[in-house]
Amino acid sequence: MIHVEIVKPTRQGLRPFIQLPFDIYKKDRNWAPPARHDLLRSLTGKDNEFFTHGIQRFFITFDDEKPVARVLAGVDLRLSAQFGEATGYISLFESYDNYEYAAASLDAATRFLKENGVKRVIGPIAPRYDLLNRGVLVEGFDGPPVLQNAYNQPFMPQLLEQYGFQKWRDYLAYDILTDSIPVHRILPMAERIRGRFGFRVTHVDFTRSNLIRVAQDMSSIILEATPDEPGAYLPAAEDLLQMFKRIRPWLRNQTALMAYAGRRPIGMVVGFVDSSPSVIGTSGRRTPYNWAKRVIKTMGTKTSRCPMLYVVPEFQNKAVNTVLLAEAVKGAKSLGIERIEGSLVDETNIVSVNNTLYAGGKLYRRYRVYQLALG
Repeated sequence: MIHVEIVKPTRQGLRPFIQLPFDIYKKDRNWAPPARHDLLRSLTGKDNEFFTHGIQRFFITFDDEKPVARVLAGVDLRLSAQFGEATGYISLFESYDNYEYAAASLDAATRFLKENGVKRVIGPIAPRYDLLNRGVLVEGFDGPPVLQNAYNQPFMPQLLEQYGFQKWRDYLAYDILTDSIPVHRILPMAERIRGRFGFRVTHVDFTRSNLIRVAQDMSSIILEATPDEPGAYLPAAEDLLQMFKRIRPWLRNQTALMAYAGRRPIGMVVGFVDSSPSVIGTSGRRTPYNWAKRVIKTMGTKTSRCPMLYVVPEFQNKAVNTVLLAEAVKGAKSLGIERIEGSLVDETNIVSVNNTLYAGGKLYRRYRVYQLALG
């Protein structure tokens, strides 16, 4: 018998909720499991600004006693302010390939949202304010995700569409070979470019004492550089600070640079080494084996992810992005990186799309955030 239960956001209550994708994907060699401890901290509200800006509920669907689907649903006050109406979201949606299972979870989620006055639902989105994870994979199922991107089987978007969700916007992932970027031609001109347009470039200092200032500077750049439209993700400094803390093992200052005009932050590029090889095939738990695998696999990774390349409008035609990218690729090559995934690029941000194409990026994956109108 199929039934849905509300899960309490406690360590014990969330155990089957967190375990479900480990069961669904246990034979899938491309699935990169999350760190259970970090996810649990986020879902219990620790270090998670997202949960302070609304209400949320966790739903898990059972077939008799077996967990078969799950979803987190909530009201996001930030999004509601952007759209000018009560807006909800779904997150962490997972299900076996069975529409009845999926529909049971989504029915419970939308019922809860309707009761709280929600008129529009978007998702799936990350269960935190996050630049690294949006939507479900709809194109490019041929390999594991790169550094905390979403991963799922093709039936997942099909289940959402069968339920009535429609595309809201896509986030794009581009494959960039480091050898395709003519660093050797750009860098000799970099000093002349910086002098002509009045900016300087420096590697990011990710030390704990400097992290707050870095997050503040990056947040201000993203705010200026992102098109002003409903739904555009504008992380606060605290959001970036928590992200950096969460992915600290994969931060490298060789691939992270900021551009300044005087003391004003005007541009940035940030790349992280890929975490997926270090977690595939693990239990997601903190064990000596998993720790050793992370260290060894991270040292040998040939891939990095660049989720952030922003330049404020005033400097977008002054080669700032070219210099930043060339310096980041130089740093990536020094780490043995051979390819970079540029993601997630909002398809509506034409400047970011064009910059990625200019860098030689080839579109190879697509992630979709859906929307559903609630009557």
